[in-house]
Formats: sequence, C-alpha cells, structure tokens
Amino acid sequence: MQPEHVASNKRKRRRETGEERAKVEVEEEAPQASGQREAHQDHFVELDQLHNHRRRNQLREKQKQLPKRNKDPHRKEEEDEREQQRKKEEEQRKEKEELRKKVEQLRKKEQLRKKREKLRKEKEEQLRKKVEQLRKKVEQLRKEKNEQLRKKEEELRSKEKEHLRKEKLRKKVEKLRRENLVLRQIPSSVERGIAWEESEAGLDRMGFCEQRKFFRLDSSYLSMDASDVSNQELFLYCREAFTKQQSFLRERVLEQGALGWIQGPPGTGKTTTTLAFCLSLDMKEWMVTFLRLKPVHIYCMQVVNGRRRFCKILYSSAAEGLREAFAGREGKKHVVVLDGFLRQQETHQGVYRECLVWRDADQQHRRLAVVTSMSSRGKVYTEWDQEMKLETHKVVSWTLDEYLQAVQHDELYEQVKPFLEMDVEVEWMLITTCDGQETREERVVRKYYLAGGSCRFMFQRTVANVKEALDDAIESGTNLETVLQGNVGEFSPQAINRLIAYVEFGSKRSWLPVSKYVASTLAERTAESTLRQLALSYGYGNPGVKGSLFEMLFFKKMEQTGLSVTYRGPRQTESWDRCLVVNFSSLQGIKTLPAQNTCLRPISAFQGGYDAVMVDKEKRKVMFVQATIAQKHSFKLSFFLKALKALNIPEGGEWKVEVVFLIPVEELARFEIKPIEDSGALKDYGWKRGEEAMQAEVAGISIL
Repeated sequence: MQPEHVASNKRKRRRETGEERAKVEVEEEAPQASGQREAHQDHFVELDQLHNHRRRNQLREKQKQLPKRNKDPHRKEEEDEREQQRKKEEEQRKEKEELRKKVEQLRKKEQLRKKREKLRKEKEEQLRKKVEQLRKKVEQLRKEKNEQLRKKEEELRSKEKEHLRKEKLRKKVEKLRRENLVLRQIPSSVERGIAWEESEAGLDRMGFCEQRKFFRLDSSYLSMDASDVSNQELFLYCREAFTKQQSFLRERVLEQGALGWIQGPPGTGKTTTTLAFCLSLDMKEWMVTFLRLKPVHIYCMQVVNGRRRFCKILYSSAAEGLREAFAGREGKKHVVVLDGFLRQQETHQGVYRECLVWRDADQQHRRLAVVTSMSSRGKVYTEWDQEMKLETHKVVSWTLDEYLQAVQHDELYEQVKPFLEMDVEVEWMLITTCDGQETREERVVRKYYLAGGSCRFMFQRTVANVKEALDDAIESGTNLETVLQGNVGEFSPQAINRLIAYVEFGSKRSWLPVSKYVASTLAERTAESTLRQLALSYGYGNPGVKGSLFEMLFFKKMEQTGLSVTYRGPRQTESWDRCLVVNFSSLQGIKTLPAQNTCLRPISAFQGGYDAVMVDKEKRKVMFVQATIAQKHSFKLSFFLKALKALNIPEGGEWKVEVVFLIPVEELARFEIKPIEDSGALKDYGWKRGEEAMQAEVAGISIL
C-alpha cells in the first residue's frame, strides 16, 4: 500500500495532464474564435497558477503534518549515527586543540625553566671558580705565611737551643772551676786496677715525652764516651715492639727475677730499648751496669748516685775486672745488661759465666738481661732453664708504617733526614738524586726498598753505605735458604746478619730477607726449582714465608719461561709470555714507556694494591697483577690511578686497563675481592663505578 502523499502526487499529475489535453482539443476545434479565447486564456493561466500554488501549499502542509513514524527508520538511524559521530569528532577536535595548547604552554615553560637552570648553573660555576680561586689564593698565602713562621720559629728555636747550650756549658764550667774539677774527663779514682771516667748522668734530660710516644736519650750513652758533653738528644720512637720489650724487662726480669734473653736481628732496637729502660729506673732504688761486648774489650758503663762512669775491661782480665766493677754494692738492687752476646765466642761465654755467678749469689737483689742477635740459644736444657728462671723475648723488625709514624716527630726527622737523602745515582732503583722537593714520607718509602726492617739502615746509614753493606753480605755466599732458616748470630758469619728480618704475620713469626732489594737479589740467584722447594719446605703453615716465595716465583717465571694461568669464569686458560722484568717507582714515574712488553716490579712496599704492572705499548694495554695466597684481598683503586698517572697512561679508553688477582689455583673457588675502596677512581679508564669487583679478574697458577 502506497503512502498517502505519493497517491496525492499521482492524482495531481493526472489532473494536470487532463486539463492540458482539454485545452489542446478546444484550441484545435475552434481556431476561429482565437481572439475570444486569448482573453479567456489569460484568465485560465491565472487560475491555473493560483490553483497550483494552492495545491503545493496543501501538499506542503500535509507533508508537515505527516507523522514521524512514516519516515524510513534505517535512514533516521544513519542520520543519528552521523550526527553523533560528527559531535564526537567535534569534541575530539576541541580536546586536541586544548591539549595542543597545553603542550605548547608546557613546552614554553620547560624552555624557560631550562634557560633559568642554565643561567643558574653558569652563575654557580662562575661563583665556584671565583671561590676556588680565592681559596687557592688564601691557601697559598697561608702556606707562605706558615712557611715564614716556621722558618722564623726554627731560627728562634735554634738560637734558643744554642743559647741554652752555651748557658749550660757556662754554668758547668763555673761549677767545675769552683770544685776544681776538669770538665771533660775526670779520673775520680782508680779502684782495684780499673780506671773510670766519670761525668754527670744527666738523667733529668732523659725520659718519655709526647704522651709516651717518644723517648729522649743522651747520645753519649750509646757512644760510651764520657768525654762527650755535647748533650745531643736522640729521640726514640716507642713502637709496639719497644713497649713490649720494656714490659718484658719490667715484669719478667725486674719483678719476677727471671734471667731475660732478648733476641732479634740487628737493627730492631734491642740495645737502645734496653738502655732506655734502664735509664728510666729510679736510681735511688736501682743501680745499672751496662756491658757491651766488643771484639777486643768490654765497654762497661755504670749509673750510680746520679753520676755515670765508663771503663774498658780487657777479655784477658775480664773475671777480675767484672768482680771489681760489681764489688761494693752489696744489699742494693742492681741490674746488669750483657749486650752483643754470641755463644760461639769463648770470651763472651766467660763473661756470661761471671755474670751468672754474680746473679746467683743474691737473686733477691740482682737481675741479669742478655741482649743478642742470635736466632736461638742453641741446645735447650729445660731443667736448667727452669732452675735459672730463664725466659726469652724476641723483637720483630720495623715496618714501613712504624717508620712513617716515627718521622712525624719534627726533631727526630731532622736528626735522620741526612740519612734519607739519595747520596748516589741509584740507577738500579730507577731513582735519581733527591731534588729537595720530596716529602718526608716519600723519602722513607723510597729508602724502605733498600733498608727494609732494619732501623739502623734506615736512620743511621746513608744509601750508599747500606747498599755496599748489603752487597758485601750477599757476595759472601749467602743464599735464600740461609736467610729463611734465620741463621744469624752464632750459626752464620756476621755479614749475613745484615740480610735478615724477623717479621710477624698475625700469630706467626718468620725469618725473611730484610728488604725487597735483598729478596729480589737473592731470588735472581736462586733456581726456579729451588724456589719451589723452599716454598714447600718453609711455606707450609706459614703464610708470610709462603706469600713472599709466591711473589718471587711469579717474577722468576715471568722472566724465564712465562706463565700459564687459569681464569675464573669464561676466559679459562691463557698464557702470559715471558718478558723483561725491571724496577718501577710510582713516586718517580716513567717518562718513556718501554717499546716491548715489560713487567714492572714496584720498589716500594707501600704502593698498595699490586705487585707488578704489565705494560704492552704496542697493544696499548696495562695489566696490574696482585700475587697473593690469601683467600680475601682488598681492592684500593686509588693506588692503581696513581700508577697510571706515573706511567702517563692517557684517559678516555684509548688504553685497556686490567686488574688480575693471581692466586694458587686451588684457591680459585674460595677467593673474594673485598673490601673495595675509592670506587669510581678509574672511571676515566673504562671502569664503571660500583662494578669494579666484577671487572677485576681472578686467575690461578700452580707453581707452588
């Protein structure tokens, strides 16, 4: 069924068609009456137009009145959807426009913020530079002022000392003139054939100072010279071994009455420590006799009633001379020190027997201590030792830390400074003559390579004298095994004594070469098989000896055959080719790197962190090697940075820098790298901050 408006339109068209047909017929039938019809025709046209207009209005009104349900529902849905889509698009367009405006605003704000931040940083950098410049200027001025004040203070101090010295001498001269005495040597008496030389003891000038860190001693007591009235003061550093030795003398010898034996290699301070202890006693309660055994005679020094006296006793009349020296002091506490005793010397044995007889006669008041460089007393008789209350105390050699702490005392440093100078061109150490610009610490570290644990070599001998003495001892036929056995004193020539140190590793104590110079020189003269056998014989249960021999074997292998190493991780096994081994000082550095692959051996025990530096200029590679037998080792990156600077290795990744901890292959699984210090020090050489432990390599070798 058709809609109403469609049917109405059809009727309208039929009606209009019929009317037009009727008009045509009338015009054909009556052409004669055209004139009349023309008038009527105009009227009909007007009627038709009016009629059509009315019909159109009616149709329009009907269309408007038609119900909405008559429209096509599908078309309406499409129109609604299109309208909704248009609205959504419009909303989205508006949202995008708003978002774009917001982003633009934020971008402008960010640009403004960055500009402000940049300006702020530039201002801060300018201020920082100005502050740094001012700080440097202030620091420079402060240093200059301090230096001027120090020089003035030194001048005033020296003038004051000179004035005091002259004043003391003047007073002494006046006193001696009044008493009609001679100032220098006063033969006060001749007692039973012994000629004594007397002088004031000067005990008020000696004793502990600087919170018992140092001991002030008159130098004439060491020289055993009564005519020495210079009153020159020596300062002794009270290291831990000093305190332990004095405790042994006080608690064991004086209080418990033990026969004390003090043992240790030369240069450990046994004599000076014992002498300082005796001079610190209350002389109202104690009398002191110090016997120093020399090749021809005995130096005898006594302190009694505030005065001291010296004499020489020949070995041919030692028994009578000692009895006379000890006589007349019965009933008073008396301590005797026998210094420099060697059991293989018959003359020393005779003196020792006389001292024992004297002690046994009155053990309540008499004390005896023996100071010797022998490694042992020989055959031990347990029952006799118990009867004599014999007890021993061994003194360890000096360490680098103890030297560095000692030279912090200004007056002590001024006393030993001449012996720290490089008085020769020491090419074998890659060190030139000191230019006067080095610090006291650098001077000590440099000489430690040569002097090692001997304080006598460090503070009382020049570099040239020390090297000559060590070379003479080495040329006397000494081998590394003799040193490790600790054959000093009665079991070896006197020259060998200079080469040996007594060191402490935790609870273990061992005999080792006195210095790195001696160790490397003896290792060069020892076959690889012998080094390996020594490591097995003397290193078992002793980490100190084993570690030293492990390092010696590493350099021996690198110089002769090279090494086969097993890495922990993906690298597995690699070979290190043999190369030249030369000494290296991080203090002096190297101006020109070797053209070929070279193993640099540090001369300083204080460089820290590494035992060797492998430099390959062609491959632009630097490899630090730390040889250790420990299951854990620290990683101090600042030491590596200092070495790279000394070698003039450029930053920026042009050179490859590696660090390898070389350990016995059986320790690969257990070895740890910790603690890590100075993280980020090698960041300019390709090492990431916080990842240094992962970048370091661990490798094992089986040369022990």
